[in-house]
Amino acid sequence: MTTLKESIEQRRAESRSVRSYELANEPVLSLQIHSWDGERTVLPWANFNSAGHRSTGAGEQLTLRFDEYEVSLQGVRLALLLPKIASFHLAWVCGQSVEYLIEASKKEAFITRVMVRYLAKTTDGKPGDFVDTVQI
Repeated sequence: MTTLKESIEQRRAESRSVRSYELANEPVLSLQIHSWDGERTVLPWANFNSAGHRSTGAGEQLTLRFDEYEVSLQGVRLALLLPKIASFHLAWVCGQSVEYLIEASKKEAFITRVMVRYLAKTTDGKPGDFVDTVQI
């Protein structure tokens, strides 16, 4: 049983926490990508194809592939998001400054960079090469 003082300290720590993603209790229909300047991109989970995780020298990379888009997340502890992605419970992501990493929970994923790449379609309607990359 926690004391009142411990509960207050925990709530204070949570309120100071900088979130780089949000999980939903129920499956969501789309993934929202938020930028620092308030811009948002919405990708429907119905167009989701696959996810891939790998370690990099400076952290981790998680790549989400949709029909015409590829979303690349960079950060730490990103493998923790894979079960939530597989069950469509990842509601939104937003890259946060590395400066906030110190304040982030050591038990949660933290996203430092989000990039969205758009696929061009070929004349036969199949996905072609990437034509544009946007860092959000």
